[in-house]
Amino acid sequence: MAHDFDHDAPTWDDKPERLERSHRVAAAMRPLIPAGHPRTVELGAGTGMLSRCLAEHLGHVVLLDASPGMVEVARRETRAHGWEARVADLTDGEIDGGPYDLVLSQLAMHHIPDVSALLTRVHRCLVPGGRLLVADLDHDAEGHYHAHVDGFDGHHGFHRGEFAIWLEAAGFTAVEFHDVGNIGKEVEGHRQDFPLFLAAATA
Repeated sequence: MAHDFDHDAPTWDDKPERLERSHRVAAAMRPLIPAGHPRTVELGAGTGMLSRCLAEHLGHVVLLDASPGMVEVARRETRAHGWEARVADLTDGEIDGGPYDLVLSQLAMHHIPDVSALLTRVHRCLVPGGRLLVADLDHDAEGHYHAHVDGFDGHHGFHRGEFAIWLEAAGFTAVEFHDVGNIGKEVEGHRQDFPLFLAAATA
């Protein structure tokens, strides 16, 4: 079965490596964020950890996630900011609440079967000149990253060239990629590093 994010939500933020990774991704995103505290939506936001790391640079934020448990934690953790957190199915339908100046995503798109279609909907929810910033896994040919998840039906990371083609087909321009380090996981008793990329594009 798929990963039970509702079950993991109450303790999701307890692992220091997740906070370290979000700070690292946020540091790479920070110079690419539009000026003026942009109106932002984070896709697959989980507990809102990434947006919380970027809070001083963002305006109003809408956090979208498919897991009610994650959304409940996100609401609690971002109440002081006055942000919104909503349950949303990113596999279908328009991204509501727009238009937005900025769309963020961290380690969420590899769970979406049709990423190309999602990117088209993302482009529609952005203002002209708005920015998309996506951090996700580089292609994992052996599928080791999700080997522990029975029935995983997402992507084992992405080829950057293919991701760029999807972005451009959706209408994005000024596509660029940055390296943002690795995620270390135990695989069959050994630590394996999985590289992360940051894709930036303009609507």
